[in-house]
Amino acid sequence: MKKVTPHAIAYIVRFALSRVSSWRTVDSDFDYEIFWTNIVTCFELVPGPVTRHKMNALLEWWTRKVFGTNHRQDLTPEVVSQMSINALAKQRRMLEDAVFDSE
Repeated sequence: MKKVTPHAIAYIVRFALSRVSSWRTVDSDFDYEIFWTNIVTCFELVPGPVTRHKMNALLEWWTRKVFGTNHRQDLTPEVVSQMSINALAKQRRMLEDAVFDSE
């Protein structure tokens, strides 16, 4: 595994929310198969490009959090440009430009 996927998130959430140590489709009155399918569907069947972009960005964020920076090849240039250090640099440039323009 090199990156976080919708299936991995669904599997992890399923075990994080229960005390069971092995897979069961139904635990008491809760159907984990439906729950798992709903999580995967949330990521994979999106209504449009804006939501797709947000879901991909979320998966990329989780990949960085789980695997660290050794998997930079999994990050798109757009995600890298939105990282906090780059966002801060952009804000500083805009502030400098605003101050320079007002002088």
